[in-house]
Amino acid sequence: MYSRVATKAAARGYASVASPAVTSTANGIRVAATGGDSGLATVSLVINAGSRHETVETAGAAHYLKAFGFRNTQGRTSFRTIREAELNGAQLTAEATRENITYRVQCFSDAVPYFVDVLGDIAAETRFAEHEFRDVERVVEFEALSARADAATRALDGVHQAAFRGGLGNSLYAPHGSPVATGNAVAQYAKSALVGGRVAVVATGVDATELARLVGESKLSQLPSQSAPALEAAQFVGGMQQVYESASPVAHYALAFPCAPGAAPVLAALLGSRRAKWGVGSSPLAQAASRLGFSAETFSFSYSDAGVVGVLVSAQATHMREAVKQVAECVQKYVARPDASSVQRAVAAARVDVADLMATHEGAARALGQLALGQSAATLESVEAAQGSLSATAQKVFSSKPVAVSIGLPQSTPYVDTLGF
Repeated sequence: MYSRVATKAAARGYASVASPAVTSTANGIRVAATGGDSGLATVSLVINAGSRHETVETAGAAHYLKAFGFRNTQGRTSFRTIREAELNGAQLTAEATRENITYRVQCFSDAVPYFVDVLGDIAAETRFAEHEFRDVERVVEFEALSARADAATRALDGVHQAAFRGGLGNSLYAPHGSPVATGNAVAQYAKSALVGGRVAVVATGVDATELARLVGESKLSQLPSQSAPALEAAQFVGGMQQVYESASPVAHYALAFPCAPGAAPVLAALLGSRRAKWGVGSSPLAQAASRLGFSAETFSFSYSDAGVVGVLVSAQATHMREAVKQVAECVQKYVARPDASSVQRAVAAARVDVADLMATHEGAARALGQLALGQSAATLESVEAAQGSLSATAQKVFSSKPVAVSIGLPQSTPYVDTLGF
């Protein structure tokens, strides 16, 4: 089954994402592309300026910079950019992670030259006007409020805060009362980030040589040629975060472990990902969740110098203590000491998930941007590399002290130091 999926991904032209040929422009911008014959393409401007790079004075700036994507520039109004994208049938996307901010365009291949120019305008000439900042501010505030209203999002944000504190622990969302209160403040954050050493332009469905030529002829070539500043290495500190929530009858509890970034997706599959919509999985974790009536969803995050893997438990508040106890026992008894069939199941699941992701323009483009900037990305090759030592890795990772985040009544959730890790 895996070989058919992997062959299909390769046939679409995205399997080469794992080892892209990365070139650099004269000012240090990294350029990478994979070909394809579907007639569709994506082109992305990737800026290494996610929330990890924020300080006390710039908390929330990455969120604001993301929201300024495709707004007014010196040469184009936002209306013009969106209208011409619609006339071309293109989709415009802006997204932010803890490491990167990405502006992505999906379009027909023959429209790529035009949209490389659009991305060049965004990088070199976004206006950050004060009147426009007020519109952006409303978008940012709504996105932040929506995130805080979602328990799963709050729990995963809390996992990062408890695990890393600063840096990777910075929230993806601008805090209430953010010190970023003007368009000029966003402009200053952008100015420090938009330098050659922190920018990549990547594309799928495009010839790499042609993309490099287009970038060199665009306003991207005007960006300063500074290198990226050295970052303090991420350190998994550990701890627990409790969020008091009495209104909901459902409580949530996230348990997370530190791991190498390349191993995170396979370790998440080893924990027990759901493979059937209506059935019950065969993993001990899935069996326990079905037997006791709670939800256990695995998650993983891979960064340039750190990885996180874990499980998010959701249950009735009165049952949460027993649910978390069962999850901890499953992890210690089965996941930390996997048998051969569990390893086989995890590797197969991770292979299919990664191959399926790489078969899409969006998934391939995201991975290509990460790899172009020297970061970690889930690829078929990374799954293969993790397979040989998976048992030993699992024993080390799931025997370490985790972090925990609980959302609900403190009386119904256990402290992490009582779980036996």
